[in-house]
Amino acid sequence: MSGMKRFFSGITETGEHAAETDLKTHYYRARAAEAGERLLQLPKQNPSFKLIHYDQERGEVMFEYKNALGLTHDIVVTIFSITPIRSAVDIHAAIRGRIFDFGWNRKIVRLIYAHLNQTLTTESGA
Repeated sequence: MSGMKRFFSGITETGEHAAETDLKTHYYRARAAEAGERLLQLPKQNPSFKLIHYDQERGEVMFEYKNALGLTHDIVVTIFSITPIRSAVDIHAAIRGRIFDFGWNRKIVRLIYAHLNQTLTTESGA
């Protein structure tokens, strides 16, 4: 999705075929459960994140994020098990009740990936 469309939609998604490098699926040398456990530590390190739900079987972690303007973002992080020791992580971030996200969703995606990159070994794409 182009930056202009993303700005007006209020939604940012990562994916395998994203045009922007920082919005591509990230791969890690880790079990899916390990990646999920690392994500659960995010609210402890960054109080702007609030854990809403973690479903280990589905590989989904849901967060709320309050930005500096007090606006709320809903985030779903999906962890895919590629092999027993390799995982992929995609993120869906949407601002709640607004059309414009003013770049906050992309910032949130970067924060989540930076957190995972600090604690897990990164790999190149499939």
